[in-house]
Order: sequence, then structure tokens, then C-alpha cells
Amino acid sequence: MVGEFPPLGESVIATLLAEVGYENLDQDPRRQLVQHHLWIALEEATREERPGTLVGDLFQEGTTALLKLVHGLSGETPLTPAEFQRQARAVVATAISATLEEEERARKQDERWARDAEVVFAADVEMRREAGAPPTDRQLADHLGWSEERVRQLRQAASEAAAQHDRELLETLEEMEED
Repeated sequence: MVGEFPPLGESVIATLLAEVGYENLDQDPRRQLVQHHLWIALEEATREERPGTLVGDLFQEGTTALLKLVHGLSGETPLTPAEFQRQARAVVATAISATLEEEERARKQDERWARDAEVVFAADVEMRREAGAPPTDRQLADHLGWSEERVRQLRQAASEAAAQHDRELLETLEEMEED
């Protein structure tokens, strides 16, 4: 898609920027500005690619930021082509950076949940051995120094994951029997 809309020369960009405020034109200057600046989103997405992150996702975030920038333009705010491209690069880079930061936060939270679930499981096994009965959420929370709500959520998530695993295992065994 980016290849279909090569970068424009400064004079064409200047004309499109000047036409942003006009209505009833045969060609929408905003659409053309976005299309011919998709290369900025692609460059930034490719530059910021990381393992586990798809360039396409980053490109989409950058494109969305570019759309917002262009649709916020008015004919009353004159920009030079260089100023427009600097702004375009800045908003695209900011959007992609924010996406990467959010993905990193989510990854760390998932890792924290997995570690905490292991801790709850180990404490459950230990307390079950000692007491001869399954501990309550409150007992586990007191033992771990965590909130009862956190323990309940972790136990529920682990239970749901185990149930999903069991369903998938049964489906696989049934498929094997059919073959």
C-alpha cells in the first residue's frame, strides 16, 4: 500500500496543506496527505520493531496518529511542508512508542500474574499438607501477606486455565481415537 503512494515533493505538499480548508474539491487533500505520508508510519514501525511485536500493528498505530494529525489541520494554521513532516514524524513516533510501552506493561503484568499464581499454588499445596484440608482464600492471603481478593482472582484464573487445558486435552484424545 505504501508503495502505491510515494512521497510527494514540497510544492505538492504545500498545495495540499493550503487546500485543507477548502470544501468541494475533486480530491480530498487530507486523504492525499495521509496516503503520501504513510511511508513515515512504515519507517517508524520498521525502526521500532521488537521481538513479539508485529510491524503491521505498529504501522496501524502510526497510521492512526497520522490520520488524527491530518484531520486536525485547518486552512487557518499554515504549515510548511517541512513543519508538517516534522509533526507527522513526531506524532507517529509518539503513538508507536506509547503502544510499545503499553505492550511492555502488559507483558510484565502477565509475568507477575504467572509468578504469583505459582506462589499461590505452592502455598496451597504446603498448607493443604500441613492442615490436611484445602486452605481458604483468607488463610492463603494471610499466609502470603496478600489481599484475599488477589488470592481469589489468582485461584480462579488458575482454575479456568486448568479447565481449558483439560478440555483441549480431551479434544485431542477424542481426535486421536477417531483416527
